[in-house]
Amino acid sequence: MAKFRMRLKIQGFELEVDGEREDIPAITTALHQQLAGFIQPAEMIVEPTKQLGGAPKTIQGEQVLATKPTRKRPSGKSSTAGTPTQAIDFRHEPATYGNPLQAWSFIEKSIWLLAVIKGITGTKEVSGPQVSATFNHYFKQAGKVHPPNVTRDLGLAKVGNPAPVGEDKGMWYLTDEGDRQAAVLIQSVLNPTA
Repeated sequence: MAKFRMRLKIQGFELEVDGEREDIPAITTALHQQLAGFIQPAEMIVEPTKQLGGAPKTIQGEQVLATKPTRKRPSGKSSTAGTPTQAIDFRHEPATYGNPLQAWSFIEKSIWLLAVIKGITGTKEVSGPQVSATFNHYFKQAGKVHPPNVTRDLGLAKVGNPAPVGEDKGMWYLTDEGDRQAAVLIQSVLNPTA
């Protein structure tokens, strides 16, 4: 096997590499990364299979450090971290509030549920994930609602004129307009012919 020696000097930067001819592709790739990054440890040239921040990839039979840094994946926590996502416990009164309809939009279901929770438990502010969890727990037959859609639609409704809902630190509440819309929804299910 033929050995080689390479020396590179750039204004005070010196590089010397010894190796076998079959190592040239791996050393060339490692050298390219070293010069492109200048911050990576020098041992990356000698030991390109060493993992220093990325998973090794195979190039022409040799393992070298991946050139594209991996993106950190979200942890799955919602933007409303710290707010409870369990369903609010209450005893539904269908004679007073009716039952939601499948045909309702996410915002109509959310407004109706906020009114029901406010009327039965006295809780005036509820997080988006709680709205979703509570609706899915008690009224699954009316169609499942997804937390991101609830939060998205409540956010869109918040900027309406007049706005049926308001938000304070991730907690949603009904405005006077929301109370009016909820009353209309309740009446539409209690008196469908009216």
